[in-house]
Amino acid sequence: MTDAAILWAPLRASVIRKRLCAQGLYAPVTVSDETSSTQNDALNGLRAGARHGAVYAAEHQTQGRGRRGRRWLTTPGGLLFSVIVRDGVASSGPVGRLTVAAVMGTVRAIQDCTGASASIKWPNDLMFAEAKAGGVLVETYKDAAVVGVGLNALSGAGRAEGQATTAIAAFATRVFDRNDLLAACVLQILDCLTAEGAAWDAVYSEWVGRSTLLGRQVEISGALCARGLVEGFAPDGALRLRDEAGNRRQIRSGDVSLRPMEDAQAGIHE
Repeated sequence: MTDAAILWAPLRASVIRKRLCAQGLYAPVTVSDETSSTQNDALNGLRAGARHGAVYAAEHQTQGRGRRGRRWLTTPGGLLFSVIVRDGVASSGPVGRLTVAAVMGTVRAIQDCTGASASIKWPNDLMFAEAKAGGVLVETYKDAAVVGVGLNALSGAGRAEGQATTAIAAFATRVFDRNDLLAACVLQILDCLTAEGAAWDAVYSEWVGRSTLLGRQVEISGALCARGLVEGFAPDGALRLRDEAGNRRQIRSGDVSLRPMEDAQAGIHE
């Protein structure tokens, strides 16, 4: 879909709030032209007592961040926001479960609003055709959490930190507006975070089914370095890896990259 088919409307707190209220979420919405980080804004709001569902968005960030202290680079027409979560956090267990829910809520909203179907690179990257279009960051504070989302909504094709990037607009099948997409993301994220029983099983199953890594040879770097085959995922979101020595391991943090085919095939016979 071309840029001309996308509604390049500015983010408006009143419009987003109206969309949320229509679905029964009566929470404050703050939109800034520029801020250091919507995640910092939301964490400050959380400490000051801001209510469940409060949204902090910005057109531009000067110090946006992702996982493991990385910077999140702002692209024109991007979608940057953080939402406070108080309901369901204390009973939901590990942060990994919160990440699964937040990622799936974002993926569902993107598909509903744009028709674009994202895949997921463990644990929190949103991908289209092996290129990154967004990410999710979950940070907890006492018995609450802040979910931060950064999306290349309208532009972003290129490379960042050695990885190909793209924009949702390039894969959209219908016109979408960023205000509508932001509101849909918030509603779907909160819905997934409080899902229980069969509803949670559906969230988790879809998260697994959208994985770009399942059944593939990978290399993991970070505090723990390993190579092997991704066999699946644990209920708390941990990656299940069969390493080159044949040992089965559960990985809860780290950076994952796909191994080149010839390298992976050589590793099988070592």
